Amino acid sequence: MSLAGTALPSTEEKNTLTQDTHVAILVIEATAATPLGPKIVFANDAVLEETGYEKSSLVGSPLGLIYDRADLRSLIEKLPVIADRPGYCWMDRVLIRNGGSREIAHWTIRPTHRRIGEPPHFTLTFSVNSDLPMQSEEPSIEEEEPAIDLEDSFQDTRQESLAMAAGGVAHDFKNALQAIKSNLEMARSISGSNSRLSTYLGDANLALDDAEILAHQMLAFTRDDQVGDSVFNLGDLVKRVSSLCTAGSRVSCHLTVEPNLRPVEGDPNRIYQVLHNLVINACQAMPSGGVLHLTAGNGDFGDENPFSVPGGNYSVVSVRDRGCGIPEEILPRIFEQNFSTKPDGSGFGLASCRAIVELHQGAIRAASKVGVGTEFLVFLPSCAVDTGPTPPATVENPASSKMDGRNENVIPLVPSACRILIVEDQPGVLKATQGILGHLGHETLSALNGEDAISTYRRHLDSAEPIDVVLLDMTLPGGLNGLDVLRELKKADPDVLVIATSGYFDDEPGDTYANEGFTGLLAKPFSMNDLSISIGEALGQ
Repeated sequence: MSLAGTALPSTEEKNTLTQDTHVAILVIEATAATPLGPKIVFANDAVLEETGYEKSSLVGSPLGLIYDRADLRSLIEKLPVIADRPGYCWMDRVLIRNGGSREIAHWTIRPTHRRIGEPPHFTLTFSVNSDLPMQSEEPSIEEEEPAIDLEDSFQDTRQESLAMAAGGVAHDFKNALQAIKSNLEMARSISGSNSRLSTYLGDANLALDDAEILAHQMLAFTRDDQVGDSVFNLGDLVKRVSSLCTAGSRVSCHLTVEPNLRPVEGDPNRIYQVLHNLVINACQAMPSGGVLHLTAGNGDFGDENPFSVPGGNYSVVSVRDRGCGIPEEILPRIFEQNFSTKPDGSGFGLASCRAIVELHQGAIRAASKVGVGTEFLVFLPSCAVDTGPTPPATVENPASSKMDGRNENVIPLVPSACRILIVEDQPGVLKATQGILGHLGHETLSALNGEDAISTYRRHLDSAEPIDVVLLDMTLPGGLNGLDVLRELKKADPDVLVIATSGYFDDEPGDTYANEGFTGLLAKPFSMNDLSISIGEALGQ
């Protein structure tokens, strides 16, 4: 495995780290390429012993595998400050061992020694033995925050493991969706707008939209997301979910939307996730078919009401099926994290629904009787503003504020033809992206890993046919991730144009990637229009 361009500890430093058998020592990268934190690039034997991981499993994995994920974002934000300190900083945080057990550990962190021009790394130590001598008089980076409650630190262990797994599954799922999306768009572009084939492809694209929402939900489950502040028409979401979630099944939908349904404020994509989950569950509860009743209306409640919701004005959605029902003894547990009535259930579907609704200051309730059916009620605080009809929620590409190209009448804005290097380790995604770019008139080169990308770019740099834009996946196999590749490319060509792509880009990636010098950011699965616009912006067209 090549680690070219990675500032690992020097030989002398590494020997010192390895010889210290009393303290667990690891080295991490300074920037996070995934939501689970910076990658671990070195771990001594004490780390392996304390965590229970094999070296091959731990090195190359994100720090969030073993470090308190509740504090991970805060730690990442403080890394630039820590890098300027002359000594150590320390914090008492949870160590997560292989298998999910957790224990408070005393951690220290400092920047590694490195040669000028090399990317920064950080050395961490941890010990669960509080009698070990302190290694520095530096103040805690969390000195104003209360100490962790040991009892609280043991809660939700399986939840964190499930969230980590969900993030990885969502990333892989979005890569698969990228290949499907690109091929569907190519097929639609050559099928003709009035053909039967175009109709089938349009239906497939609607189903793809739903799959993207599921991927968004899985990825959001790994994060402490905040809701947006859009005011939107809830009726549009209800109508859309009624048509999508019953298509192709034996279930028919009886839809009722009050004409003067009040709008609500928040994130329409997240609320659509809730409705999608509830309707899918209702359909699954009626495997032999039946009628699903989907109703949306206004509700005004005093402080004392049969639904135990705070008094106020609500827009309410009811999802009612005539399925098998939920036994009375387990009904109170259905919104619990990790609890599922399905043998192969993940346990985060309804828990996620409740979390999203409560983030919107609303409430969700359920009533059920075995052999009769189940009803879910979603209460969302109403807004007084009348928004009028609004487009239904779709999964936007949050890393790009552009149109997502789902409207079959949208013609992508095609920039001037150029030469594009696609750095992508998934063959299906690579082939589909090549097809899209070829359709847009561009010439493409490809690389399956970071080392090949760097050598290919350098080889063409001084030729008569240099590479104009690099489309770079952020999670690559081998020693170099996307940030490593960008840094190496900038050494060769400070003016290189690099568009970052990733299945982990779900919410706005923030300033981390922009500050690194990426020309653009694209969340997978991106559309032909997203890609075309990003290339045009990179080229200044």
